[in-house]
Amino acid sequence: MPLLGGVRPPVAALLSLLLAVAAVTVLALGRSVALDVSPAVLSSQQHLAEDAASEVRAVLDQDAATLRHQAAQLSDLTGANGANAAVDTTGPLTADGLLRRLSTLGHTWLGTAVAESGTGRLLAVSGEQIPASAVQAAATASTSRKGKPVLITLPDHETRLLVSANVGGHVLVATDTIGLTAPGGDLTRGFLLVDGHARTVASLGPALVGAQDQRIPSSSAHASAQRGGSSGVDRNSGYLVGDLHTGKRTVAGWADVAPANDPLVHPLGLTAVVVMATPQTSNVTGDSLLALTAAGALLLAALLVTLLLVLRLQRPLLRLHLGAARIARGDLSRPVALARGGEAARVGHALDALRRQLHGESPEVFRPLRRVFGARAVVVVCALLLAAWGVPLLLMFTRPVSATAVPQQLVADQQTRTVAAAERMRQSLAAGYQDVAGVAAVLDSTATPDRAQRLLSTALEQHSRYRTLYLLARNGSVLTSVGKQPRQTPGELSGRGGLVQVNTDGKIPVLDVWAPVPKARPTIPGQQPVDLGPFTPVAVVGEFDISVLDTTLDHPGMGNVWLVDDRQKVVASRSGYLAYQNLPTDRLAQLAQSASSAPQSKLVPDGADQDLIAAAPLGVLAGVSTQFNWQVVSSQPSSWLDLGAYRTQRLTMLAGLLGLTAGLGCLGWLHVIVVRPLRSLAVSAEALAGGDRRTVLYPVHHDEVGSVLRSLELLRQQLAASSTHRRTPPSARI
Repeated sequence: MPLLGGVRPPVAALLSLLLAVAAVTVLALGRSVALDVSPAVLSSQQHLAEDAASEVRAVLDQDAATLRHQAAQLSDLTGANGANAAVDTTGPLTADGLLRRLSTLGHTWLGTAVAESGTGRLLAVSGEQIPASAVQAAATASTSRKGKPVLITLPDHETRLLVSANVGGHVLVATDTIGLTAPGGDLTRGFLLVDGHARTVASLGPALVGAQDQRIPSSSAHASAQRGGSSGVDRNSGYLVGDLHTGKRTVAGWADVAPANDPLVHPLGLTAVVVMATPQTSNVTGDSLLALTAAGALLLAALLVTLLLVLRLQRPLLRLHLGAARIARGDLSRPVALARGGEAARVGHALDALRRQLHGESPEVFRPLRRVFGARAVVVVCALLLAAWGVPLLLMFTRPVSATAVPQQLVADQQTRTVAAAERMRQSLAAGYQDVAGVAAVLDSTATPDRAQRLLSTALEQHSRYRTLYLLARNGSVLTSVGKQPRQTPGELSGRGGLVQVNTDGKIPVLDVWAPVPKARPTIPGQQPVDLGPFTPVAVVGEFDISVLDTTLDHPGMGNVWLVDDRQKVVASRSGYLAYQNLPTDRLAQLAQSASSAPQSKLVPDGADQDLIAAAPLGVLAGVSTQFNWQVVSSQPSSWLDLGAYRTQRLTMLAGLLGLTAGLGCLGWLHVIVVRPLRSLAVSAEALAGGDRRTVLYPVHHDEVGSVLRSLELLRQQLAASSTHRRTPPSARI
C-alpha cells in the first residue's frame, strides 16, 4: 500500500506556492499604471458632491417643515372661526384671507395657492402662477404624500419646489426656489443640480459650469446616477472624468439628492454634480524594477529552501523508510545507511544497532548519537530565509512617501469639507435653539404643569437631537421634564437664551440650549405680572444628545473629525474619544487654536506618513446670543488615500504577506506532521535499541514516520521473542 501524506506534499506545496507568489509579484507590482488625475482626487469630488446633495436635501426638507408649521398655526385660527375662514385684523376671511395671513408668518414664498382637499378645485392664488395641474395633483394626492416636496416646471420652463400641507378642509400649496449652496462656501468649482430629465435646475460657481470648458454633460451624470454608485460606496454617488484642456483635466463628482435606497426619504430625481478643472499630476502605480528584484529573490529563496528540505529532511526520511522495512522483513545482511546528522541519523544508528542485536549483540553495547543540527533547526533556517525576503517588503510599506505625491487639491478639499462640517454643526446647534425658543414662545409663567408636560413631550417627539427637555424654576430647580434625567442643570441663567456648556470635565460633555419663558401679562393694566407660586417656569432647557452631535460629524472620506471647545478639548467625535480629552497631536491643537477666526489646512509629516489636517471655526450661530469660540478639526492620514505611491507600497506589502503566509503555513504543516513525530520517533528508536522491549510502539499516520515506527514495532516483537527463547531452559522447551 503506498504512503499517504508524509514529507513530500508540504515540500511540493511550498515550492508551488512560492513560485505562484513570485508570479503574482511580477504581474501585480510590475505593471505600471500612470494616471494624470489621482483616484483620491476623484473620490474627493464624489464626497463633495455627497455633501452638496445632503445640504440641498436639508434645505428642501426645511421648506416642507416650514409650510407644515405655518399650516398648523393657520389651522388653530380656522378651528376657532369656522372651517372655511381665517382670522386677521379685519375679521373672518375666506381662502384669500388665508393666503394674506400666510404672508405674515415669516417665510416668503414665490407662489401660494389654496385648493379644496380631494377635488383639487382652486380657491385662491397669490404670487407667481402655479400650474393648475400641479395644484390639483397636490390636493388630490394621498394623505401620506402631502407635505413631501415635489418638482414642477413653470410655463417659462423654470423649475420650482412645490410643497403642500392641510389647513382644515383645504390644501395649502406653496412654491420656492431650489436652494443650492457650495459646501464650505467654496466657489472655485462649479455646482449643478440636474433633474430627472437631465436638465440643469440650478447652478453655482465659476463659468466652468455650462461653458465650453465643461467636458462632462449633465446627462452623463444623470445616467450614471440612474445606474447606481460606480465607486463602491453604499450611496448613489460616483465620479466622472472629462477631457483634457489647457493642461487641466475636467473631473466631476455626483450624488443623488435623495438616495433611492432610503425608503424614508421621498425621491426628487435630483442629482448634485460638482465640476472642476484640476492640474495634471504624476500618479504612477507599480515598480517594474522592484517587482523583478523581489520575484528573483523569492525564486532564489524558494530553490534554497526546497533544496535544504529535500537534502536534509525528505531524502534521509525516505531512506529510513526503506531501510527499516528491509530489516523488518528479515534482510539483515546490509547495514543501515546513515544520514549526515539530525533525527534521521539517530534513528538510522538505532536501526543498525537493532540489526546487530538480531544477530546476537547485547543492547548494552548501544550508545546513542550526540544530538546535533536536527529537523527543527532545518525548518527554522528555512523560515529565516523566507522571512529575510518577506520582512523587508513589509517594512517598505512604512517608508516615507514624498509630500509631492499628495496633490495640493486634496489639502484644499480637506479644508473645504471641514468648513462644511462646521457649517452643519452650526446649523444643528442654531436649529436646536430655535426649537426650544418655539416651545418657550407658546408658554408663559402661568402655564399649568399638564400643559407644559404636553408641550415638552410633543417637542421631544418631533426633534430627536435632545436627550431631555425640562423647565427651570427661578431658583434653578427642575419643575418638570420629559425624556431622560438631566445629567447636570445649568443653574441660574441670565440673558435672552442661547447655548450653555454646563461642564468642562467628567465622563460625558453636557451641552444645553435654553430660552426664557415670557412672563404672563397682567389682565388689568397697572397690575403686577401673575405669579402662581411653586410652578413658575422661567426657562425651557434642552440637553443635547451627544451621540446626535457625533453623527453630525460623520462624513465619509474626511478621516477623523472632532468638535473642540475654546480650550481645544474634544466635545464630540465619531472616532471614539473621552470627554474633554486633548486632541491626538500638538499640531492639531495648534491648528485649532490658530483657526479660531478663519479656516486653515496643511499637510504635516507624521513619522513615515503625512497627515492632511484642517480646522474651521464654528462661527456665529444665527439667532443665538451666546457664542462659543469652538472649532471643527479633521485629520486624515495620506496613506488612507488612493494615491499611486501608496498603492505601490500596498502591493509590495501584499507580496510580502503572501510569501510569508505561504512559507510559514507550509513550514508549520511540515513541523506538525513530520518534524514533531520524527523527534518522537528518534527517542523511541533509541530506547528500543537501548534494551526497552516492553514499550509498545503505535504508528498513527500512514506516512514515512509511521512506516518506520511500524517496522520498529515488528523488530521489538522479534527481539522480545528471541530474548524469551534464550532465557527458557531446554527442559521447559519440550
